Amino acid sequence: MVQRTLTLLTLLVAALAAAPAAGQEGPFQIVWVVVGEASSGSGKAPAHAGRQLFMASDLVSKSLANVRVEQVDVEPVVNELALGQRLCVARMNIRTLGPGKQLIGGAPLSISIRQDHKQRLGLSRSKRDICLQPSAAGEYPVRLTSMLPARDGTTRGAQVYLRVKANDQTNQPSAADLPDAR
Repeated sequence: MVQRTLTLLTLLVAALAAAPAAGQEGPFQIVWVVVGEASSGSGKAPAHAGRQLFMASDLVSKSLANVRVEQVDVEPVVNELALGQRLCVARMNIRTLGPGKQLIGGAPLSISIRQDHKQRLGLSRSKRDICLQPSAAGEYPVRLTSMLPARDGTTRGAQVYLRVKANDQTNQPSAADLPDAR
C-alpha cells in the first residue's frame, strides 16, 4: 500500500511539473487584419482605396495577363499627425512597379493594420476611401501588400507609419503666466 501511494504521489508530482502554470501566458503575437483595398496610382490616375475594390475575376484577369508586382512604394513613409487629425489612404502617393521597373497603374493592394491598434485608429471605410483618425498618441504601422505575386511567387508590400502626437497644452504658457510687459 505504501509502495502504491509513493508511486501515485511520484506520478502526480511529475504531471504537475510537466504542466504549464495556469497564470503563465504564451509569447506576445502581433496579428495583422485586412481592413480594405487600394489600387496603385498611374501617371494619369491617382491611387484609390476602399472596401472591395476588386472582384476575384479582376485578380484572375491580371494574373492571366502575367502582371507581376516587384515593388510597392508609398509616400510619405512617416505621416505625422496631431491627435484627432485624419489621414486618408487615397491621399497617399501609392506606386507599384513591375519587373522592368515600369509603373503599374491600378495594381490591387490589401491594406492591413495591427489588431491591437484597431480601436485606437478610428478607422472609417467607404467604397471611395479608408481613413484613420487616431484617438491616442503613438506610432501606428499600416501595411499595403500586393495581391499579385512577383516573378518569384512572393508578394511585395510597403509599410507606412502614422506618428501621432498628443495636443500637449501643458508646456505652453498661458497669458496669466507671461510677464507683464508694461
